[in-house]
Amino acid sequence: MDGSLKRRVAEGQVSGAVLPLRELGREVRAGTVYREQIEGLGARGVGAEVALRTLHRHDVRWACDLLAARFASTQGEDGWVCAELDPRLADDAAGSLAEARALAGAVNLPNLLVTVPGTAAGMEVVSGCVAEGIGVNVSHLYSPRRYESAVDAYFEGLERALAAGRSMVRCSVASFGTARMDAALSERQGAVVPPGRSALALARAVYHLYEERLGTSGWRRLRSAGARPQRLLWPDAAEADRTVAARRVEDLVAWNTVQTMSARTLDAVAQHGRLRGDTLSGEAAGAREHLSEVRIGGVGIEELAVEVAATELRERAEDRAAVVGSLWERR
Repeated sequence: MDGSLKRRVAEGQVSGAVLPLRELGREVRAGTVYREQIEGLGARGVGAEVALRTLHRHDVRWACDLLAARFASTQGEDGWVCAELDPRLADDAAGSLAEARALAGAVNLPNLLVTVPGTAAGMEVVSGCVAEGIGVNVSHLYSPRRYESAVDAYFEGLERALAAGRSMVRCSVASFGTARMDAALSERQGAVVPPGRSALALARAVYHLYEERLGTSGWRRLRSAGARPQRLLWPDAAEADRTVAARRVEDLVAWNTVQTMSARTLDAVAQHGRLRGDTLSGEAAGAREHLSEVRIGGVGIEELAVEVAATELRERAEDRAAVVGSLWERR
């Protein structure tokens, strides 16, 4: 990894990190940052799969150490590092849970969040991880119903931890991909809806669900036992246009939410961003009306969300295979 993350943490620009394998793959193919590590692993006869896990875990530990001060100063509110599991295991609950345990044990630092895809099997993994005290980032959520499943899995894990007398996890986030779903809806609807409108409606609908669940008696009981809310996270939209990228960030602001941004987006917000306060609270009625119109127009949001998640996970698996191939070539 280069020094940009270290600099941005020192300057207070970022309060956490996401370490996708596709970024590691770019560095491996560039042949600079990991050259000595790869040569050393190759000299020891380490296979490409094991080498990939070794490099990834090294980066995760490095980032966790880098953000440890932020983690400590905020009492665990910030300073988290998200590390993904093998995407090929997205529909394998037992395999994913075993890998999550292995990753948490190998990193062995308190500010790790294991990224778990929000598939049906993934929800079992989320519940299992939380029950065992492993923090999670539930990823690939693209519909309100799937988000509710992620909340249910988190609550279930907390209940299991409480029943077993274990300490509650200090953090969980639910990553809701508004931008990717907005693009998929626009493609299905043609040019009928302006870009970004469905993304904002989805975010407002999901944030309303978030607020509703924090008002339940079940949550109040968990909260009194020491549980913390599962924060909503909005992934980076990866917009090529810097002004559009900044506007995407401006549109998704509310209490206790998180946004991930690439270095490019972060710089765009610093240059063009004009935050205008909370954009999500109290907007559920308009959001529901827009999403109802989408459904009336013949687009099944839940079905499309499943397709989008499956496509993204397939792309992640292909990225991983490419990284493994690059490692074989460079050993």
